[in-house]
Amino acid sequence: MDDKKYWKGAWKKSSTHIPNPFAKRAYVLMEKKNVKRVLDLGCGDGRDSLYFARQGITVEAFDFSESGIESLKKKNPSIKAHIGDIRNLPFKKNSFDAIYAHLSLHYFSDSETEKIFSKIHAMLKKDGLLFVKCKSTDDLLFGKGKKIAENTYRSGHVRHFFTKDYMAKQLNTFKVLRLKKSSSSYASSKSSFIEAIAQK
Repeated sequence: MDDKKYWKGAWKKSSTHIPNPFAKRAYVLMEKKNVKRVLDLGCGDGRDSLYFARQGITVEAFDFSESGIESLKKKNPSIKAHIGDIRNLPFKKNSFDAIYAHLSLHYFSDSETEKIFSKIHAMLKKDGLLFVKCKSTDDLLFGKGKKIAENTYRSGHVRHFFTKDYMAKQLNTFKVLRLKKSSSSYASSKSSFIEAIAQK
């Protein structure tokens, strides 16, 4: 199965409305910083977009998956939801107070990843916040499948596993507020992550 087919229908059976704990932690700082407009980058079925919208934030959502965007639009038509490829983001400079990327930026080559983080920096307003979480090299899936590049494997679809140093490198134009390893249960198994909060 190629990546496009995988993501197109990835959220057809999704029904949860419960926000991810990472979204709840992100909102604590969003509230303190008076965030008004957020982009949920790689929103999936939109459960975190819905959560942010319930808090009174203006939300735009972006995902490669048609089924995810369709699901979100049905749940909250007021959220502006876009189908597209993160490598070709259509948003203008200085558009958002915050960008939230939960498990959506660990699918790309080194050069693509660098360009995506650069585009994110440009899209944020001055002092804007980035909340990002990616699979880490400590994850149980690391090393599974065919190796296609450093820390990058194809098993069903491509995963690019991050280290703290690699995440720090992507954030070299930001002020890093938090950078840490974390672990939690995800998709019924224990997973390991690198998560960061950074400011433009």
